[in-house]
Amino acid sequence: MAEELRLVLIVLGVLGISALALHGWWTVRKNNKDIGKYEVDASANAGPKADGFDELGIGRKRVLQPGEKPQPKPAPTVAPKANKLREPVKVRREPELNEPSLDMGSFSATDEPYAEAVAEEQQAAYEAEKDQGAQAPANEVLILYVLLPEGEEINGSLLLPSLLTLGFKYGEMNIFHRFQDNAGSGEVLFSLANMFNPGTFDLEDMDKMNTRGLSLFMTLPGPGEALQNFNLMHSAAKKLADEFGGQVLDGQRSVLTVQTVRHYVEKIREFQRQRLIHG
Repeated sequence: MAEELRLVLIVLGVLGISALALHGWWTVRKNNKDIGKYEVDASANAGPKADGFDELGIGRKRVLQPGEKPQPKPAPTVAPKANKLREPVKVRREPELNEPSLDMGSFSATDEPYAEAVAEEQQAAYEAEKDQGAQAPANEVLILYVLLPEGEEINGSLLLPSLLTLGFKYGEMNIFHRFQDNAGSGEVLFSLANMFNPGTFDLEDMDKMNTRGLSLFMTLPGPGEALQNFNLMHSAAKKLADEFGGQVLDGQRSVLTVQTVRHYVEKIREFQRQRLIHG
């Protein structure tokens, strides 16, 4: 009886173990099928991998075929910077060195500074002397202008007494001259003409004459000391400008500056030096 009971227990144990092994095998197989199905679905959804890309999106290096040109790399896209509204910066403009502080207007085609015409005549005379073998340097004409703002003029009736006070005398070429002697004798130190056409003055009709500008000019070589003569001319120009509300300009019709005055002085000294060299 005991022997039969032991045999029955052994058979039941074998059957139980077999059942457990069979259940385990079936479970493993089912899990493998689910994993395979998931991989198939993932491959179908991952387009780049089917073209040779791995799970990180990196593909195999493509080999160019003979005659095939490499594709250009796309230019990097840079996001445009946002435009920030800024208030305009106010810059304080400094006046230029030779910029008139007054509105001097523009010269018309009829303007013909008398002093410039005299300078041209003297230069022509020098060229004639040069052709004859003269070795001395050319005559120099130093010019200063007194110019009023556009729309303003000097009446002759007011100009005449001012010129007489400054020692000018009416004379040759129908213009005013400053002589060595205040009485009007001696040689001419410098002259004063009308800056605009006709360039001269009619002494009998001064009260009918109006002009915007005056030309003061001196010739090198001249009588006496050239630097002293230039200082007298410069002083006369400043007094006329102050009296009639004008401004003193240099020979290029720019506002006369300290640098320009120094340039005139150096020109006078150089001219005198050249005259000494050539006798």
